[in-house]
Amino acid sequence: MSKVLMFDLDGTLLPVQPEFFIHDYPEAAAPYFAEFMEAGAFKEALFKSTWDMVNNLDPHALNIDVFGQCFERRVGVKWERLWPIFERFYDEGFPKLRELVPESQLARKVVQACLDQGWELVLATNALFPEKAVRERMRWCGVDDLPWKFISTLEDMHFCKPHIQYYQEMVDILGLDPRRCIMIGNDVQEDMVASRLGMKTILVEDFCIDRGDSSGSGSFQPDMRGRLEEVPELVSEIYEANKHLFG
Repeated sequence: MSKVLMFDLDGTLLPVQPEFFIHDYPEAAAPYFAEFMEAGAFKEALFKSTWDMVNNLDPHALNIDVFGQCFERRVGVKWERLWPIFERFYDEGFPKLRELVPESQLARKVVQACLDQGWELVLATNALFPEKAVRERMRWCGVDDLPWKFISTLEDMHFCKPHIQYYQEMVDILGLDPRRCIMIGNDVQEDMVASRLGMKTILVEDFCIDRGDSSGSGSFQPDMRGRLEEVPELVSEIYEANKHLFG
């Protein structure tokens, strides 16, 4: 059976702060929707619809459908007219945000080192973005052409982090034993929660996020923690200590 590393993307492999998604991303997208609303109204609809999607736990509703229904309701325009505008932004505007993200080859070196250890790879980024936007960000940190077994996207998933159902869905899709998986991420509440399924966890501290118990999600102790450059070594340590599971 497969032994799998699940990597978060933003703030883990991609050196980016939350402000990128709170400020830079919506600022760049808003002008594309100027025909229908002012920038402030767009941002409010975007954030509230995303929040509704994150908190949806209907196993029959894809994330993209939940977001589309919520965004359509708030904007008062049919989703069939809005989605092509999002797609045009992701084709034309989103790639220009690359200049706001520091250049780094570290992510590729780290992931390649883990591949060389014999691990299979899953990109367990929060399923808030369509595939083209996920793959664009993967290009920014040089991991887009590596052999990923699965990439979580807006179109494919029914759940989001921090809900444990997000991880359970990937386990079910891929037929994995969660005890043979290691989740690697920078967010205590969103990534380390995978431990509830029996996954081992590594907290990447370069851009660490910890909302504490005030988040309502609880706090989770990682099996290992360290900087991104240390991940291959930390993975090896977890493997050596749990050969009865991974061997």
